[in-house]
Amino acid sequence: MSKINFVMFIVGAAIGSVATWVYLKKHYEQIAQEEIDSVKAVFANRKSDINTKNKENDNKFKNVDRNLQPDLVGYAAKLQEHGYTNYSANSEKNNEKRKDDSMLDKPYIISPEEYGEITDYENISLTYYSDGILADDYDEIVDDIETTVGSDFADHFGDYEDDSVFVRNDRLRCDYEILKDYRPYSAIVNPRRHK
Repeated sequence: MSKINFVMFIVGAAIGSVATWVYLKKHYEQIAQEEIDSVKAVFANRKSDINTKNKENDNKFKNVDRNLQPDLVGYAAKLQEHGYTNYSANSEKNNEKRKDDSMLDKPYIISPEEYGEITDYENISLTYYSDGILADDYDEIVDDIETTVGSDFADHFGDYEDDSVFVRNDRLRCDYEILKDYRPYSAIVNPRRHK
């Protein structure tokens, strides 16, 4: 009989364990579902609050007097009247002007910031001496100033910088940096004479 009692005890313990497991599973699933539902409720309330605030803001803007809202055309006219500039339109005009200049194949003055910005253009440094001679880095005189940098380049010293002028020649695909030297060219080529 002791074997039957032992088997009955084991069967009872197994049934009790299964019943406890099923009960606890349902209990914790219910707790988890309650938590999920409470989080959903909080977010639903927040969403409705946000929607309510958005509707209130929309109503505020709808109720603004239309006469108080600026007229865009009138605003643009006032900007032009007072001399404000549309910089993007000016840059387009400058680009068109440069295209026209490049079609003429004449060299033109550029700002120091523009010097070297076109990667496939060669950057060349020249020196302008006090006696009116323009020479390259090897002190060779530039013969054809008109088609290389333009005859009026010397008039532009001081436009951007006192001692330099920057010229772009689209025909030759070169940017020139012309540096002013206050010595005469002959002092560089024949330094013994000027001692």
